[in-house]
Order: sequence, then C-alpha cells, then structure tokens
Amino acid sequence: MNELKQQQAALISERETLENNLPHLEAAWRNAPSNYSPIGNMIGSPEKSVAMDQFSSAECRLRAIPHELGRIEQKLAYLERMKRVGEIKTKSIQSMSEAATEVEALERTRAHLSERLQAIQSEAEQSLEKAQQAERDAASLYARSLASGDSEGEKAANSEIQKAAKQLATTDEQVRRQELILTALQAELDTIETQILNAQQRGDEAKKAALNAIGFALDEEWNAATKQLVEVGARILAVSYQK
Repeated sequence: MNELKQQQAALISERETLENNLPHLEAAWRNAPSNYSPIGNMIGSPEKSVAMDQFSSAECRLRAIPHELGRIEQKLAYLERMKRVGEIKTKSIQSMSEAATEVEALERTRAHLSERLQAIQSEAEQSLEKAQQAERDAASLYARSLASGDSEGEKAANSEIQKAAKQLATTDEQVRRQELILTALQAELDTIETQILNAQQRGDEAKKAALNAIGFALDEEWNAATKQLVEVGARILAVSYQK
C-alpha cells in the first residue's frame, strides 16, 4: 500500500509539473522560428519540430496520468476495504467472545439468585404454615378442654394459644422481611435478564457483522478472480485471431 501511495504522489507531482510547463512548451512551439519555401510558403523548421514534439509528448502524458491515477486509486480503495474487512472481522469475533462470556457469567448469577429466591420463598411459606398450624392446634385443644370441663387442660391450652400467637406474630415479621428480600431479588433477576438479552443481542450483531465482513471479502476475491479470468480470456481470444 505504501508503494502505491508513493506512486500516486509521484504521478500527482508529475501532473502538476506538466500543467505548469505545458503553457511554456506551447509558447516555445508557436514562437519557434519557421522556414519558408522558395515561393514564400511557411514551412517547418527543426527547432519548431522539436518544440512541437515536446509539447505533444507533454500533452499526451498529461492525458494519460488520470488513467494511471484511477487504477492506483482503485487498488488503494480495494486494499483499504480489505483492511477494514479484516479489522471488522477481528473486532466482531472478539465482541462475540466477550458477549458469550458475559452471557455465561450472567446466567450463572441468574441461576444462583433464582435458587436462593425459591429457597427463601419456600422457607417463608413453611414457617408461616407451621406457625398457623400451631395456633390452630392450640385452639382445638382449648375447645376440647372447654367441652370436657378440663380446667387444667383449659389453662394449658390457653397458654399454648398465647405461645402460638406470639410465634405467629414473630413469624409474620420474619415473612415480611423475607418478602422484602424476595422483592429485591426479583428486581435483581429482572435486571440480569435484561443484561442477558442485551449481551445476546450484541453477540448476534457481532456475528452478523463478522459474516458480512467474510462475505464481502469473498465477493472481492471472486470479483478479482473474475476480472483476471476475463483478462486471460481476452488475451487468448486475441492470440486466436492472429492465427
């Protein structure tokens, strides 16, 4: 690529020099001395022929330079595209790897939090059910004591009701705190779910960019190969016409 850029700079410099010199060469040609024929007609002179050749050569060269610059610019554009394709492919593959790693880590975190949420939820439900059942059992015992006229049993059952009520109140408070934790855990899980979706989307976009870059590179190679085959075919055809 550097060599092509040097060639491009040299051609641009040559074009500028020719553009500056061309008026002087034309003036030198037009002002060169002329000879005359015996009957008085103006004819050329060696000086005028040399000046005309120099002017014509410079003019032809000036017309040829844009074509050469165009070919160099095409090659440079092709190399730049291939360079960008390589950079895009490398960057996309790296982004895919980073996104996959991020998704894997987030999914591990999500699994851990989901497991913990389910455990806390189950523990809260079991604790509440146990406390409520204890209160129901104490109430049933109290009712049976009343029905049987067992005063001692009634006192014992009443004591159990009070203990069960205190335990239920304590459990309710514990469940309330656990529900706050569960709400916070669910919010964190929702955030992680969004992060996973975003990382997956970045991975998909990076994969698409990598495939597009690879496809573009293959297209460029195909076009170059096709152009080369066309040129070879043209040369073969030209040789066949000469036979």
